[in-house]
Amino acid sequence: MKRYQGNILLIELLIVILFFSLSQVVMVRVFASAHQKSHDSVQLRHAMMACEDLAEQLSVSEEPDVLLLKLDFTGEDGSYFRCDENGFDLYVQCQREESEAGTLLCSTVTAQDGDKEILSLPVSLYVPKEGVL
Repeated sequence: MKRYQGNILLIELLIVILFFSLSQVVMVRVFASAHQKSHDSVQLRHAMMACEDLAEQLSVSEEPDVLLLKLDFTGEDGSYFRCDENGFDLYVQCQREESEAGTLLCSTVTAQDGDKEILSLPVSLYVPKEGVL
């Protein structure tokens, strides 16, 4: 009779060890997922700050091409690129629409991580011609 009690105790120990092993696997996956979400959130915050800063500068600049070249962007003809130190790339597309009353400058600031778009902000500035009401 004692022989069977020893076997039952070993089976119970194996079940407890198996339970704790499975719990550990689940917790490691949960913590890895939380770490990745934290990393993504920090990257989004940095991208948002960089895009907002650039959008504010573009919204008051009548010469966006000159401004972007001063800010170490590369490119020409309205399409500019800069690799940021926080692990994402900034792209700016500029368009200029002339009219009789003035000029509409439209830009789009985009932050990308590889092929994945993180954030995109539109920017517009209207510059009226002098002497036109």
